[in-house]
Amino acid sequence: MTKAVESLFGQYGETDPYALYRRLREHGPVHWDPWMRTWIVLDHEEITRLSKDPRLSGARIEQFYEQLPDEARTGLATLKNALEPMMLFTEPPRHTRLRQLLRPGLTPRFVKEVREVIADRVESLLDAAAARGGMDVIADFSEPLTRDVIGQLAGVPDRGAHLLESWQGLLHEFFTQSRREVPRVTALRGLFDEGAQARRDGTGTDLFTRMVSGQLARDDYTEDEVFANFVLLIDAGQATTTHLIGNAVLALLEHPDQQRLLRSRPELAANAAHEFLRYDSSVQFTSRVALEDLEIAGHHVERGQSVALVLGAGNRDPKRYTDPDRLDVTRKAHDQLSFGHGIHYCLGASLALAEIEIAVSRLLERFASIELLDDAPVWLESINFRFLRRLRIGVR
Repeated sequence: MTKAVESLFGQYGETDPYALYRRLREHGPVHWDPWMRTWIVLDHEEITRLSKDPRLSGARIEQFYEQLPDEARTGLATLKNALEPMMLFTEPPRHTRLRQLLRPGLTPRFVKEVREVIADRVESLLDAAAARGGMDVIADFSEPLTRDVIGQLAGVPDRGAHLLESWQGLLHEFFTQSRREVPRVTALRGLFDEGAQARRDGTGTDLFTRMVSGQLARDDYTEDEVFANFVLLIDAGQATTTHLIGNAVLALLEHPDQQRLLRSRPELAANAAHEFLRYDSSVQFTSRVALEDLEIAGHHVERGQSVALVLGAGNRDPKRYTDPDRLDVTRKAHDQLSFGHGIHYCLGASLALAEIEIAVSRLLERFASIELLDDAPVWLESINFRFLRRLRIGVR
């Protein structure tokens, strides 16, 4: 078994995990990490292949939960119950069935319709930034944008809007054994249960009811399953997209040549959205569990062992991308790994891309100059999530 020369934990609190990935890659594309007790995979081609390998399972919530001490399990039961039935953490045939629950509401036709909603909200947020002469890109722009869009999509009523504010990635909270979000999830479940009958009989007028009522009539989904994927819609559509936008703006601030190019060629905005995702994804890796013994790049992986597919490393793989550490808004990066691959490819990818494209392009169109006001970006301390705590900019 080849051990990693450094642990993936080495990126905890670091501002540049990509330097760690480069050092690890010098010793091969696959390593055993003794601290995380997982295999780490850095290669774009291997990640793509393994994402479709049925011998690796994404159903890891129950396994992690059962390994915890009794006291921790009791405190985290609420988060576990909200995460375990998510399609993200299930495998066929259950995954196929759960994915169908939300699919009708995230079609290209729907995203085309919602672009106007996104654009209107972006304009109002930029109006406020113009009046102040600046903003925190996270707190004043990307977070309220994604919160309001996903709030409408999920059908969260105005009286429950506060439950979506400053949303934390629930997976991060669960795996760090944090209980901070338990009251929020509990309150959200209470609000959700109030509309259960209207969803079941199709009389609800919110977008989420319109999205799922047909499937509820055709299949026997439990309320726990419906709630978990309601939360997934919020969690993935808000936390990760909030920080994808923040990371994209930071990338342009750090690469003024690419900012100038995008200003001069706004038609590149849709293409650039994929490059922003490749360059600095808000989610750095996803984990799988081996259902049987298998080989990965010449390494023997035992049944039950964990495998971390390091999306952030695959997105910077020099065998796949020329000069991968350089931001290039003209690069064709539609095979970037930030939305996953295979059956777990993000169902809301087209919505996230639309939000990134519109938010960034309108920011550059609206202001002739944007400048970083912080001495250095402030990041969430996490081994997986590239979340900016704040990104203060001046605009004019």
